[in-house]
Amino acid sequence: MGLIKAAIGAVSGALGDTWKEEIHCGSIDNKTLLKVGTKMHEGSARTSNTKGTENYISNGSAIMVETGTCMLTIDNGKITNIVTEPGRYILDNSSAPSIFAGNIKDSLKDVLSRFTYGGTPAAEQKVVYINLQEIPGIPFGTSEPMPYFDPYYNTSIELRCFGRFSIQIPDAEAAVRFYTEVAPKGVDAGDLSATAVFSNGQYKSEFIQALLGGLAELSEQGVMYSRIQTKLVPLAQATAKSAVNWQERGLIIKSVGFEGPVTLSEASKKLLGARLEADTQLDDRVQKAMMNKSIAAGIEAMGSNEGSGGGMMGVMGMGAMMNMGGNLMGSYNTQPQQPTPPNGGAAAPAGGWKCTACGAQNPDNANFCSGCGAKKPAPPETWVCASCGASNTTNFCSNCGAKKGAQAPAPAAPAAWKCECGSENTTKFCSNCGKPKPAAPKKYKCDKCGWVPPDPEKPPKFCPECGDLFDENDVQ
Repeated sequence: MGLIKAAIGAVSGALGDTWKEEIHCGSIDNKTLLKVGTKMHEGSARTSNTKGTENYISNGSAIMVETGTCMLTIDNGKITNIVTEPGRYILDNSSAPSIFAGNIKDSLKDVLSRFTYGGTPAAEQKVVYINLQEIPGIPFGTSEPMPYFDPYYNTSIELRCFGRFSIQIPDAEAAVRFYTEVAPKGVDAGDLSATAVFSNGQYKSEFIQALLGGLAELSEQGVMYSRIQTKLVPLAQATAKSAVNWQERGLIIKSVGFEGPVTLSEASKKLLGARLEADTQLDDRVQKAMMNKSIAAGIEAMGSNEGSGGGMMGVMGMGAMMNMGGNLMGSYNTQPQQPTPPNGGAAAPAGGWKCTACGAQNPDNANFCSGCGAKKPAPPETWVCASCGASNTTNFCSNCGAKKGAQAPAPAAPAAWKCECGSENTTKFCSNCGKPKPAAPKKYKCDKCGWVPPDPEKPPKFCPECGDLFDENDVQ
């Protein structure tokens, strides 16, 4: 069964009156992916096929193809003709299957070359139209925060976003894939909308996975999270590249748009807030301002001292604080300077100890500070952790957290196992028959989202949370 393209001049001529039926797609909007062809003059005096059946297209019938659509004729469940060039075509059951789709790949021609026809009428026939226009306005949202490694802060944060994206079935080859992989089959199958396809949870999960791939590519390009919304074009391109399984179904992602700002999870807000505060305090001018404020508050408090000595103690306290403040403020110069040693400017000896009261450097053999007379602090006591062997000077081990003086825990007794011969063992091989200890059963946990099956030893084929395939990468 093939098609003959009708001449333009025959649209209103005598040829038009001889067509058995005239089939078109009717109205196809940007929310419809597939439309079943209908007869234009069904029930009117114009058609001569008054005794035709619902699922049969008469030989010699005319089929209209609109701009931006791909028309497929289906014969007993097989695609027999593929047309994307706009125009009017006449059905010829005696000819070979036809392709009017411009420059197409050989793989698409193979779809039709497998079928041959000798003019025998088919039992079930239908015409479907695939929309090749961009389909916009498909909503999406993140039910859970998405991880994003921010290259500016050099840390992983969690993002939330929502918006809409658009898809397209770009050409005849994609249209055949879409009909084969996605569209409902059978002569009674009706139109198919984008809402019907993308309300499916599988497609929602796959889009979020593709969006994660797009965000990962932006991260590799050095885009900080607050500038993601200025990179929507490269984000859409990277997301489309990540949606490989959609391309296999004839669908590509054309654009991605956010409705509102990209927001941080509460935990990420606290994390970045602490980072910003720390970064701010590294600025010398900020440190100087904070020190000024602290010194001023201390001087005010000491100047109002009403204890023993009254005003005299207050004056002395103010003098001490002003002297200390002056020394501290001198260390926050624009150009950092080395402190002047108390010995008149001579370089401090190598090693030595630093006074905790005034900060002066002293030689190892000095028992008192040369700057303020404070006594040299006793060296911290060193002890060895009984659990891990690390050396420490604090009350708890810095390596394993064990308390100072705590005894090492007794080693756990090896787990017993029973051999096929009936012997109880705790070693790697049976002491009775020499058979090796059987391997522990594999337990699975999704390496993408962390989901754990109810029975970790018997996972499903795919993770119900993120759609990832369970394989050896998910064994704990």
